[in-house]
Amino acid sequence: MGPPGNPAELDKQAVRSVPLFAALGDEADELLGRFQTIRRPAGTILFTPTDRAERLFAVRAGRVKLYKLSATGNEQILHLYGPGHSFAEAAVLAGGMYPAFAKALDDVTLLVVTRRELRQAIADNPDLAMGMLAGLSAKLHEFNRLIEELSLKDAPARLAGVLLRLAERAGGATVYLQQTRRELAGQIGTAAETLSRALGKLKDAGLIEVRGRRITLLDADALAELARPG
Repeated sequence: MGPPGNPAELDKQAVRSVPLFAALGDEADELLGRFQTIRRPAGTILFTPTDRAERLFAVRAGRVKLYKLSATGNEQILHLYGPGHSFAEAAVLAGGMYPAFAKALDDVTLLVVTRRELRQAIADNPDLAMGMLAGLSAKLHEFNRLIEELSLKDAPARLAGVLLRLAERAGGATVYLQQTRRELAGQIGTAAETLSRALGKLKDAGLIEVRGRRITLLDADALAELARPG
């Protein structure tokens, strides 16, 4: 094993942390050889819904936003991905077009594997497919949760769910927003003004404390009750 800063070791860790490949054993190391490392500046559009799904991405550094545009040009953020996350798996495996836009929010370092290379890896080692099915099942559960939140919950409930997940990743009750207020609004499927009202409701109810980009969860149990399906 190389030193902590060894780029090859960082790539290996990034691939192993991707849910799609997390269930793999030594096969993950074999698959790593098929990835390429690319770097793109902030603001780069990685793909659009008019592009064929030919590449699967894993984030090693930086953040990527997946979003859709409504007929009126409003942006609906589907996901914000950081290091250790992958995207475009289902589209690449199924073929066809990408289902959304992907944009680099920061200068990003990405691991990329083409659809052809991925299919060849599966053909060479069919056990890879079984490991990837487990990862895709987890992604499907994530999308089902997103659909449920956008269709069945109001803005404060959706915001409560996002804040709880951010706090869980941060390992504490305080969240430092990396996204802008506009991006957070898009993430919960609402306008910036509605987000401000939702933050105000949670704050007035004594559930959170807001200081700029720092949000402290004061009553996680009440937030979880609010975020729970009705």
